[in-house]
Amino acid sequence: MANVSRLMYTRFQETLHYYHYTKDLLTAYLMKLYQQGEKTVNIYGTGQLAEITYYAGVSTPLKLNAIITDDPSKKIFLGHEVFSLSDFIEKYSKNISQENLILLCTTDKEKLSQEISKYKNSPKNITIISIENILKNNH
Repeated sequence: MANVSRLMYTRFQETLHYYHYTKDLLTAYLMKLYQQGEKTVNIYGTGQLAEITYYAGVSTPLKLNAIITDDPSKKIFLGHEVFSLSDFIEKYSKNISQENLILLCTTDKEKLSQEISKYKNSPKNITIISIENILKNNH
């Protein structure tokens, strides 16, 4: 029993370390985006990586614009309304601002790009950033 408890505690510590390490990497990346002139971001996804991305963003001056998902059962995520991709594109296709629409993708970036390309009225100023690639490049 003591051995199992020790193993569980070790696993918990590893998970907590990963969470903080990932959050710190993403916070630093998001701060760079802000320093490059970005003011708002959007998160695509509602999984654990999206949650860490959200909390990393809270630690920066960036404003969260929207949380987007392809999961129709998700209506609220971390206290925010969740938009479908079609609702997001409809809302921002009329946006004449020159500001980039940054999508922090916590799922498959290529699949998201393909989905966006299906919409004729999709904004041309969308930049998709793969959170997984940021983490892979910093390990």
